Amino acid sequence: MTSYVEDLERVEKELREAERERDLLGVRIEGLRGQREALRKLVEASVVPGEDLDLKDLTKADAIVKILQASDKPMTLGEIAAAVSAAGKETKYNGASVYIDGLLKAGRVIRVQRGQYRAA
Repeated sequence: MTSYVEDLERVEKELREAERERDLLGVRIEGLRGQREALRKLVEASVVPGEDLDLKDLTKADAIVKILQASDKPMTLGEIAAAVSAAGKETKYNGASVYIDGLLKAGRVIRVQRGQYRAA
């Protein structure tokens, strides 16, 4: 009977170790997924719509509309602010928000879904 008890203890110990390894591997997988998502966003952000546009003579509102027209997908406020800044008109997230609000009311921009905008 003693060998069964020892075998049981050994198996329980190995099981605990295997479960711990599984948990650590799960954490590592989630961390890698997070890194992958962050890198994907950086890759997408490195291709900024409108950075080759000449916006210096436009108002910020017109610049935002022009950038949205140049984009092949709806953009977030952060993406809009980054694109306007990359094109030479320094814009912060909050500033883009104010302009988007006015552009929505004027019918020049459409809210595709919460936080996503495109030119009308």
